[in-house]
Amino acid sequence: MENRFFSLIIVPDSGNEIKSGSFNFRFVFYLIGFLVTTFFLGLFFIIGYHIKLSQEKDYKKAVSTMHKLLTNVEESKKNLNTFEEKLSKIQYNDMSFRQFAYMNVLDNDMYKAGIGGHEIINESIFDTIHMDYKDALIDIVIKAKRLDSRINIQNKSLTEIYSQIQLYRKEINSTPSMLPTHSFRITSDYRWRNNPITRIREFHDAVDLAGKIGDPVYATADGTVIFAKRQGALGMSVRIAHGYGYKTLYGHLNKILVKKDQVIKKHDIIGTMGSSGRSTGVHVHYAVTLLGKKVNPKTYF
Repeated sequence: MENRFFSLIIVPDSGNEIKSGSFNFRFVFYLIGFLVTTFFLGLFFIIGYHIKLSQEKDYKKAVSTMHKLLTNVEESKKNLNTFEEKLSKIQYNDMSFRQFAYMNVLDNDMYKAGIGGHEIINESIFDTIHMDYKDALIDIVIKAKRLDSRINIQNKSLTEIYSQIQLYRKEINSTPSMLPTHSFRITSDYRWRNNPITRIREFHDAVDLAGKIGDPVYATADGTVIFAKRQGALGMSVRIAHGYGYKTLYGHLNKILVKKDQVIKKHDIIGTMGSSGRSTGVHVHYAVTLLGKKVNPKTYF
């Protein structure tokens, strides 16, 4: 190879002098190798430079994303803490409602029942997360699960309170608690008296409320009409069963405006005031029975 040469001959078009030269083969070989090596080194440098720029951009983007994630994590923790405070206030109100409804108050330990710490989650699912955020995310998940458990208990408690209050509401609405007329004028009280017709001393187990003929007479509680017609000395009468042991009687009516087995509500007009039956004037004879025993109606005004 040392004795081999390349010859280069240049022949001009214009007929000028022909030029020629000889090059050692080894020199040409090394020159080409140098040029190729230089080309690839330059190409490698350019590619490496662009890769480095891309990596720097990706790194900055990753840092920015992680910073936003950390900010969101901290914000989520604050929101959970705020929600936990509000839930604690609801639990306090729950205690007040239960006391009002004569229900057993839930012990704080009941809200903690079934709630653990790190054992309530599978921490392995967080293994791919950066350590700077892993603990914070685990704390958020644990707190969220605890809140979810407390919410479920609270929801059940409020449902129980609502059901109990509905029962009380039904009982209250079924308990006589108003005058059966607009009139406050009692002409005969719940007491011993001389019967105004027979003059015989007897116990008057009702109150007589005087008014004008045709004045409305109201049901004093929710219930069902069990009697609605004329009844001897009481004349035109209505009896209502209210449940919980209560019954009411409205006598000496002028007109009856309800029928037997009719379901009525408190304040419904059941008839009009009159003087039917054995009576000395326009009034309504109003009696209240509790568990089969006549009681003083004035207790239920």
